[in-house]
Amino acid sequence: MGKRHPNLPAWQWRSNPQSHLSPAHQALNLIAIPMMVLAFLLLAWGVFSENAVTACIGLLALFAGMALQHQGRKLEDRTAQRSQTF
Repeated sequence: MGKRHPNLPAWQWRSNPQSHLSPAHQALNLIAIPMMVLAFLLLAWGVFSENAVTACIGLLALFAGMALQHQGRKLEDRTAQRSQTF
């Protein structure tokens, strides 16, 4: 594996405006990605502990995180289309 960038969060934040034109998409990503990680862990915990309620909550939270990501991508598409027309 390659050498890690010395200041990865700052580098990602500086390069992010080129990849995300919509601030709403960026905000939704800040919510959805940690939500999906925690939801997956909750789902796995529920499956391995044989707790159906925990697994269902994890699954619902995973779908909610994916729905937020999808909504952010739709906002990004609209922003990109508007910037192309100007």
